[in-house]
Amino acid sequence: MDLSRFQFKKLQTRLLISLLLPVLVIVLLGGAASFWYSRGIMLDQWQESAVVKLQRAAHYIEMRVFKPVDLLNVLFKVSDRKDIAISPDQVVDYLLVMDGVVSAAYEPADPATAPPAARLPGMGNMDRMNMAEHPGMRFSRSQIASVSGPRYHADEKGRTVIMQISLFGVSEKRLGDLVIRMEFDFLLKDILALGWWQSDMACIVDETGAYMAHTNMTMTDRKTLGGSDDPLEQAIFEKMNTQPFGTVSLKGHPPDLIAGFYKLAQVPWTIIMFADGHKILGPIVTYRNGLALGVFVLAALVLVLIRFHMCRMVSQIQQLSEKAQAVAKGDYGSPIPVNSRDEIGHLVESFNTMVEGLEERDHIRNSFGRYVDPDFARTLMAHPEAGQLGGVRREAVMLMSDIRGFTNMSETLEPEVIVAILNRYFSHMIEIIQTHQGIIVDFYGDAILVFFDPLDEPTSDTVLRAVHCAFDMQAKMPEVNRELKKQNLPDLAMGIGIHAGQVVVGNIGSDARAKYGVVGSAVNITSRVQEQARKKQILISDAVLDKTTRDKDLQVKSSFPADLKGVDQAMTLHVIEPAKSYKTLCT
Repeated sequence: MDLSRFQFKKLQTRLLISLLLPVLVIVLLGGAASFWYSRGIMLDQWQESAVVKLQRAAHYIEMRVFKPVDLLNVLFKVSDRKDIAISPDQVVDYLLVMDGVVSAAYEPADPATAPPAARLPGMGNMDRMNMAEHPGMRFSRSQIASVSGPRYHADEKGRTVIMQISLFGVSEKRLGDLVIRMEFDFLLKDILALGWWQSDMACIVDETGAYMAHTNMTMTDRKTLGGSDDPLEQAIFEKMNTQPFGTVSLKGHPPDLIAGFYKLAQVPWTIIMFADGHKILGPIVTYRNGLALGVFVLAALVLVLIRFHMCRMVSQIQQLSEKAQAVAKGDYGSPIPVNSRDEIGHLVESFNTMVEGLEERDHIRNSFGRYVDPDFARTLMAHPEAGQLGGVRREAVMLMSDIRGFTNMSETLEPEVIVAILNRYFSHMIEIIQTHQGIIVDFYGDAILVFFDPLDEPTSDTVLRAVHCAFDMQAKMPEVNRELKKQNLPDLAMGIGIHAGQVVVGNIGSDARAKYGVVGSAVNITSRVQEQARKKQILISDAVLDKTTRDKDLQVKSSFPADLKGVDQAMTLHVIEPAKSYKTLCT
């Protein structure tokens, strides 16, 4: 595949793409975030409103279902206060004049004692008592003891629901049952208007999902919820088994249908309402379309503005481009003349400053390597002998640190993990060393060799810088271990050795590559001192201790003689630690 055709050779085209594309990305991401945030708020508000309206619809159904029960409570309460006996015949008459009641009958508890009765239309064996022939069969101080769960009943005359109410006398003897048949159409009356948002279809199902009533004639052949393999109905049925109310919608922006359901509290029914998703989520769709139009208009405006200012900028930027190519080849040349005071003029000034900094940085890097603090490197450059190859013999202070047990640890870890541990460790140690103006000679695996050049200061001050650097390095280790622990990496423990002595200090290498460092036997002794240090210990030699006797920030914890490899006589080493008055740079 030829990728060259995707490379823009014209500066104007490249600037147009590089400026317009980020703007479009930012606008699109911001618009998308705004839309999803607003959409979530609007959906939450809609769902809360939908549940409230479903709850109101469910309340109306329950109120109509239990309206006969409320009537009976009133009748018996009045009879108790007025000491008036009420016959079953009168109770039935009251029930029959209620809205939605198709039929009502009283069934005595003992059919053998029941008088002859007249049959009510559609009641089958449900008889109505003839109270004229049995005037003694009356209720006095009776109460409603229980209400049976409604059961669905349908016949050729329409959809009805039957409610059975048991009546008990003062002796808690069951007198009989009132059987009431009510129209489902009455129960669903005004539900669509009082219920949900722009709903045009509602239904009632029992706890098994069987349809009991619905307002849509196209659903007359439906028996159970989800029986037609409708994914929305199946999703409703699954959610009904776990929640008392909620809303359900399928995929789509917006979906074709949205459903809401609410379980009645006193009746084992669930009311379900369906509505057009485009109507309910219309405000969200309108907001989305308006946002998309706004993004398009903004992008077009940005494009016009960029093109308007592009031509004037291109010619000036081309000059900078030619100069930049020369700098990339190492030819810094003379500064570019500044001919204007606008943004392009500031750009030229910044470019000249950048070239000057690059030239200085290259000189520092070639002379002193990567691991010297830039400010201290400029101090070294102030000494003519520092920037030249060769060196001088003088006393310096060496510090060497090493991670205890790292070799064994590295044998059990993956290479990537080892590098991650070392990078985390070195990043903190290098920062501390540079703060104390130490010069890193080299890294030896997990060990660091540093020397402190006295330059124009007394050697005792240089020794204190090295000692304080060691204190701060050890004080930093808890923070390093906390960071490693967050990445499930093992803890580290470090030992440090410090020694002072005569070394050759200077630029070591060639004209192509050199670094500022030290050589000499004192460097080897520093390495041997470090090998004697245990975990979290700092060891110093007599040469270091002699120059720190007046330092109140240092205290000697213990001393011991040690035979060091390559050293003819035993040396006394001292374990030191910071005094309580020492204020570390690390927290």
